Amino acid sequence: MSKKIKIILIICGIVLVSFLIYRLNYWYHTRISSKTPQAKSVNCPNDKPIKGNAQSGIYHIPDGQYYIKTRPERCFATEEEAQKADYRKSKK
Repeated sequence: MSKKIKIILIICGIVLVSFLIYRLNYWYHTRISSKTPQAKSVNCPNDKPIKGNAQSGIYHIPDGQYYIKTRPERCFATEEEAQKADYRKSKK
């Protein structure tokens, strides 16, 4: 085999491996995100106004900066309830 053909085969192999790694990474991340429970609403019931984000483990109180944008996976009646569930308060 000539040197040029060997170089072309090596480059093709690198491109193929790179593509496979990209697709596996994409597949892995889409599988993970599909397993994350999605909120049906951006609102919690009135008796449980504190929004909990399960992925980050952060809870948001009604007058917090990100409260309106947060889609809750869990809702809590009190901050103490959220902390007992191992959530921490949002810094903003």
